[in-house]
Amino acid sequence: MAKRGRDLSAKLPLERLRAVVLTQAWSGALTTQLLANMGAEVIQVEALSRPDVWRGGYPPHNRGQYPNGEPGTRPYDRNALFNAVNTSKLGITLDLNSEEGKSLFLDLVSTSDLLAENYSARVIPNFGLEYPTLRQINPTIIMMRMPSFGASGPYAMYPGNGGTTEPMSGISSLLGYPDGQPMNSGTMHTDAISGMMGFAALLIAIRHRARTGKGQYIDLSQQETATTYITDQILEHTVGGRVPQRMGNRDRRMAPHGFYRCRGEDSWVAIAVRSDSEWERLCEVMGRPELASDVHFATAEDRLQHTEKLDSIVQSWTLNRDSTKTAEVLQAQKIPSSAVMKALEVPENPQHKARGFFE
Repeated sequence: MAKRGRDLSAKLPLERLRAVVLTQAWSGALTTQLLANMGAEVIQVEALSRPDVWRGGYPPHNRGQYPNGEPGTRPYDRNALFNAVNTSKLGITLDLNSEEGKSLFLDLVSTSDLLAENYSARVIPNFGLEYPTLRQINPTIIMMRMPSFGASGPYAMYPGNGGTTEPMSGISSLLGYPDGQPMNSGTMHTDAISGMMGFAALLIAIRHRARTGKGQYIDLSQQETATTYITDQILEHTVGGRVPQRMGNRDRRMAPHGFYRCRGEDSWVAIAVRSDSEWERLCEVMGRPELASDVHFATAEDRLQHTEKLDSIVQSWTLNRDSTKTAEVLQAQKIPSSAVMKALEVPENPQHKARGFFE
């Protein structure tokens, strides 16, 4: 097991850097948390009148985000969502609409290496804090803006979050079943995508400045970062004319591929056959070796043409079996498979326990 705990005597790579940030919710806060975790001094600036939306507000609209469901007298410091992405940061409050608040903020900019923000695109211009202004105060400043749709273009002024950038990126059109409606993934994971890409962009800018002495202006669109996740589908259509379709749990290259019901309430096993040799082994495990040479199933192309019948055969085999034992049997034959864990079962998963993940 990997050694746990941090060597407090070790130097972190960004220790000499200071970032003043106007980040909130998930995307920008994740970017700046990663900066802080790498040693940067991160100073988060909020307004008392409009604190980070993930602090939860008062009275809290979702008590489940607080220990024992109770917000206490300081709910703004106890919300799990906020605390999860704001470790290792310093925090101050300033009113950027006032002359004094803006002056103090610009003083911070003058002594900082980075500025990051993820407000909607109209906010920074309204404050008069655009990049040309900041460069006059600090010529080597690195500024990154993270509006949902970027700082330019016809959608620039649209407010948004992961729930809207996911459909606008094209991802939602590909999630769901062929005869159903588009679906979001169920969590605002496009925020996390842009948060990590924002961190990578800042690292590149930091390295560029170290080599050239020049700052950078980064306009990072959350819509664009999410769209990178469907570029293979776009390329397939551009090159081969294939129109992307919703496929549920199926795959456009592998079959069988999906979730199959097992014995017990809401019990399922995931199976993903990558090759004809894996299919042959699955047929042996199911006690149906003749299927490996069946004209409907012999090759991946054959199986993809007959997915309904194929899934029915696999489903009939898994239906009265235990999901975990089924996955173990298939894994023993080098066939990718996994029991579908319920969320509340995950902390008790033997793999997590062996690696001390929740310790």
